[in-house]
Amino acid sequence: MTELGKLLKEKREEKGMTLEELQTATKIQKRYLAAIEEGNYDVLPGTFYARAFIKNYCEAVGLNYETIFDEYAHEIPQAVKETSTEFEPRSKRERSSVNEENSFLKRLIPILLIGVLIIAILFFVWKFLLPDGNDQAKSGEDVKSVELDADANKPEKKDELKKEAEKEEPKKEEPVEKEETAAPKLTKLQTTGKVTTYEMSEGNDLVVDLTATGPSYVGIKDETGKSHFDSQIKKGETKTFDLTSAKEVTLNIGASHVTSIKINGEPFTYPVPPSDLVHQKIVIKKAQ
Repeated sequence: MTELGKLLKEKREEKGMTLEELQTATKIQKRYLAAIEEGNYDVLPGTFYARAFIKNYCEAVGLNYETIFDEYAHEIPQAVKETSTEFEPRSKRERSSVNEENSFLKRLIPILLIGVLIIAILFFVWKFLLPDGNDQAKSGEDVKSVELDADANKPEKKDELKKEAEKEEPKKEEPVEKEETAAPKLTKLQTTGKVTTYEMSEGNDLVVDLTATGPSYVGIKDETGKSHFDSQIKKGETKTFDLTSAKEVTLNIGASHVTSIKINGEPFTYPVPPSDLVHQKIVIKKAQ
């Protein structure tokens, strides 16, 4: 039995819970709970489930799972995807950026050349191959000029036509433009490890929708440390939280790969792909 297994078993017995009762509380099979106490993690379905089961076990017996994960990191199986590098090397990103720019320029130059060639052909056709059209336009302008001169000799007729036109055409009211309310805007400030901070501007409402496609622990706190939610969202469940009154909100998402977020009805994209970082914390600060 490992040190962590001994600690968990002692806490369970202090609370007077049997493995059957713990199974009911955590929805984890008794044989998996016994394997955790014995430190036999090979029995569990995988490293992700091992960490998830240990977290649920800690919560059921009143232990802070984050503290336990830090103190017993040498015993707890590490998720394979969490150990991968979160970001590409800077040199690789720079080469990728340069290659993308060069590829874009290579595609853009032929398009520009084709556009210039088409404009040149149209100008040549209009200038040199359509002289009749130009002459017709000029003759039309001459006829219009003669008609205007003739009408100028009849001021009385022009006044009458003008008055009739004013009577027939009612004045059109210009539509009044409605002021549009600015939609809230999230601006990313920084990412440090699993914590990413955003600033919310151009709005005050803050409504968060969380939908889980699998079991997912979620914690929500405001700037005062008040907890608005600290539990597990079940598979297929959606939770909605109106956090408008808070100045700062921290979303602690334990399983980002099965948890989707909407902020004020708009889908939210995780700053780090869930495939690279499962446990993420999103901090939203309202602009002062």
